[in-house]
Amino acid sequence: MTKRFTFNSSLPLFIILTLVLLIAFVAVFRFSDSNPYSIPKKLDIKAEREILLKIEENGETLILDDVGNVLVSYSKEQENFVSTVTKVLERDRLKVGKFENSNVFLRLNENDRLSIFDPQTEREIDLAGFGDGNIQVFFNLLQ
Repeated sequence: MTKRFTFNSSLPLFIILTLVLLIAFVAVFRFSDSNPYSIPKKLDIKAEREILLKIEENGETLILDDVGNVLVSYSKEQENFVSTVTKVLERDRLKVGKFENSNVFLRLNENDRLSIFDPQTEREIDLAGFGDGNIQVFFNLLQ
């Protein structure tokens, strides 16, 4: 005697197969290092400047241009928003296994929102939420 396969449990089987396919699709997309097409990289950038944020061994916080000239300097006693952003960048790099300091991009988009883009982590930090007083130094660098 041969038993026929019945489809009484076809709905749970369909759900499980759909979830497996979805997980497989996400895994392939993730491991292929692809980016979604819906995320524009530089479409709305009005101004951009390459800078280096650095904290010296003596605690001094520096903002340097792309060739190494000091643009802004804060002593350890003047620790402020710039040093906080620098520490956030350092922490994010350590999370992804990057141990060297490198240049970041200070960007002003079409809506006059200021951000810092780190190519090492591919993370963009939107500075608008930190208040005009805190980010004025970055606006001045784009002038």
